[in-house]
Amino acid sequence: MTAPIATLDMDIRSPETRPRGTDRLDLYMVGEADLTCYAALIVPAMADQEHLARHRDVVRDYLDAGGVVVFGGHLHRNWLPGAASFVPLDPPSLRGYRVADIADHPVFDGVEADDLTFRRGVAGFFARGHHPVPESAEVLVRLAGGEPATYVDRVSTRGTILVQASCDLLGYAGSVGGTAQRIPEQLLPWLRAQSRIRQSRTRQSRIRPGAAPRRASGAAPLTSLQRGGLAAVYGGSASHHRAITTPKYARHLTGGTVYLPELPDTDLTGLDGLVIPERLHHGRLEAGARRVLDLLDAGGTVFAFSGGEPLPDFLPGVRWEHRPTNFWWWLEPGASLGLQAPDPDHSLFRHLTLRDCTWHYHGVLSPPDGAEVLVELPSGEALLYVDHASTPGTLIVSTLDPLSHYGSHFMPATERFLDGFLPWASGTPLASAR
Repeated sequence: MTAPIATLDMDIRSPETRPRGTDRLDLYMVGEADLTCYAALIVPAMADQEHLARHRDVVRDYLDAGGVVVFGGHLHRNWLPGAASFVPLDPPSLRGYRVADIADHPVFDGVEADDLTFRRGVAGFFARGHHPVPESAEVLVRLAGGEPATYVDRVSTRGTILVQASCDLLGYAGSVGGTAQRIPEQLLPWLRAQSRIRQSRTRQSRIRPGAAPRRASGAAPLTSLQRGGLAAVYGGSASHHRAITTPKYARHLTGGTVYLPELPDTDLTGLDGLVIPERLHHGRLEAGARRVLDLLDAGGTVFAFSGGEPLPDFLPGVRWEHRPTNFWWWLEPGASLGLQAPDPDHSLFRHLTLRDCTWHYHGVLSPPDGAEVLVELPSGEALLYVDHASTPGTLIVSTLDPLSHYGSHFMPATERFLDGFLPWASGTPLASAR
């Protein structure tokens, strides 16, 4: 029987997520599950790299047993053997994003460079930088400046590591057009073949392939809170890390950060407010629901974003509905999302404009009675509202996704949004958002 390939799932629950020919293994099972039953592990860009770093020995053991690991995203923690942190293109540019060279390799067989560079004429999806390559690793794709966007490392461990800068290679399935659609159907057979080859070699070397999982021991807490001020939940991904540690944003987070797995054990009631970014592990977020509700009951403010996933069910009065996301609306001549501000004199719009809120949106909101809509569609459906009525505190929710996009070095409008939103969120008397 062929061993399955697993995607380390971050439980984001997007209705637009489609099966990709892999099993799903909750990422937080790394350290408990026997990984050697999988031919390969695919690690997504939104992975909690703090958790993986705490279990780097487990990852190493899996690879040394002949395992195969694929990572597509931005490395920012030391969990993957031989790998180095992501280096973004500086400055980003169309020329810099161009794919210039593709090696003769089964994963990219028949794939044309322009089909990697562009999706519907837009560049930047494939790679927005690079990871320095371990010595003797094989570079598969290079950008115009020579940066190694994709490499295979068979030297750092007894297994195989495939690193792709920025994107999930399985994400090319069915939705892109052009020759890049070949990648997913070619990637999975290659992973299985690599697994057979590497495991055969480890058996010949008498390496035991079934080592028991090793738990992290003595890991220091990552949560650090100060009394008062605005704090943010940190999900462990590279995009969340960049968004909350960039100095111009970190200075507004005077309350500190809460590492998501530590949320259930963290008293938030000493804070003024809490930012809940989009694309967090919903199971772990729900485990900390009581702490978030305690903050609202104490009169604090919660800011919650959605990035394709439903907003948390435990937030009072929140009614979210899925809408297919149109990432390409702006390519049509004269196109406009038509966003509206029912109250253009609201204090938020002294910090930003509707243009700064305009990139795309993930679903719509039906505000509870008494809530004030700040951004809406021409249909009247809300994208951002303020609710003083449902709790003793203030709840501000939005189906915009600025933190993950800014954090992944993509979508310039999201930087303009955060430039205005975070000063407003931290500077407004948080018991009253007006």
